[in-house]
Amino acid sequence: MSSNSAQRFFTRGALAPLANREYRFLLAGFAIGQMLMPLQFITQILWVQQFAPQDIWLILVALIATCRGIGAMMFGLYGGALADRYDRKRLLLLILVLQLVGTVMIAALMYFMNGGVLGFSLFFLLTFLTSGLQSIDAPTRMALLPDVLGPELTPAGMSLNQVAGQLAMPVAMVSTGIIIDQLGFSGAYLCSAIALVVAMGFIYLMRYQPSETQLLQAGKRYGLGEVFTDVKVGLAYARNHSVIFWLIMLLILMMSFGYPATASFGPTWVTTVVEVEIRNMGFVVMFWGLGSFVAAIVMTRLASFERRGALVAFGAVLFSLSFVVFVSDHTVLNVIIGNFGLGAGMTTTMVSSTILIQHLAPNEVRGRIMSIFQLNMAFAQLMTMPVAFLGQWLTLPVLFPILSWITLGMVILILLSRPQVAKASVS
Repeated sequence: MSSNSAQRFFTRGALAPLANREYRFLLAGFAIGQMLMPLQFITQILWVQQFAPQDIWLILVALIATCRGIGAMMFGLYGGALADRYDRKRLLLLILVLQLVGTVMIAALMYFMNGGVLGFSLFFLLTFLTSGLQSIDAPTRMALLPDVLGPELTPAGMSLNQVAGQLAMPVAMVSTGIIIDQLGFSGAYLCSAIALVVAMGFIYLMRYQPSETQLLQAGKRYGLGEVFTDVKVGLAYARNHSVIFWLIMLLILMMSFGYPATASFGPTWVTTVVEVEIRNMGFVVMFWGLGSFVAAIVMTRLASFERRGALVAFGAVLFSLSFVVFVSDHTVLNVIIGNFGLGAGMTTTMVSSTILIQHLAPNEVRGRIMSIFQLNMAFAQLMTMPVAFLGQWLTLPVLFPILSWITLGMVILILLSRPQVAKASVS
């Protein structure tokens, strides 16, 4: 590569956002958040699986995702409205502080209690509250990114976010089983509190100037009436925009049927059906992170690619086909291949959808639109409980293949009946 080509690559190409100091801090905080997700979620699943009564353990594992989904559903839209009204940096710092408090409390509960009615009740309550905080965190970060980079560099910034996050995620997945084995459930969960403190430091160092609208609204009353009005405006905008609406519907349906089996019950499938030991479980599930990492690298190289709808369609089909592979046989090889494709498909779909929606939604409603977009994860987690009840009745090896073919069929149906999704592009 010539010196002129290299200069163009770093100033206008895939790595151009890294020249922005504020973006580097935002990127570092995002990567830490991605590392926390599997560490916390897998630790929660295995803690419940360890101490729950044998006749209801699957239901209690599903209740983790249900609590997360209810928290995301109740707080998510409100979080998007807050991100559109207030200083996004200060809001993000406040949420991180509250997440830190919740994380320490869950770690303490895991240390002092081995299940029981009181222990599980407190655990699920804290899971609900911390999930609500995370559902405010996500749309705030995504609305903040275009403020920092501007519309031209936002696609490259989103892709780099995924590269950093997916580089961190396989490390977290591999180490989670080992950390739990060495430090116990409480020690493993407490490690995520340390990471939250580091993430807070990065966000604090950012220089950020809120918009004039946010400055004007900061001192005004913001009660339930104003909240409902803001949320209603965001929902109306999403409903009346054909591409945004069907992008959101595609993600909601894909994740609602595909996520419970492959993610919420992924560790359960690996450790009980495929019979992989907990110590080695991380080496199997890390292939989801590796697939995501590879897809994120490709997304970075395609930062200037305009046909984002085509990438969304490709990612959704890849995710669905990989779900079929994941559950078609009870072997480690199937799990590895399936996880790799699931990670690659989900990352391709999520990154491309986010870039497309950020391009289509104006700044004054961007936080609310991104919070509506995040509802796909809330629905996915809420669907875990019905899947658990069906799994308890039919068994997981019978149910999951059925869900995989339903997911693939729905994705193909939407893409064929709503061609505007696959044809959508950014200019």
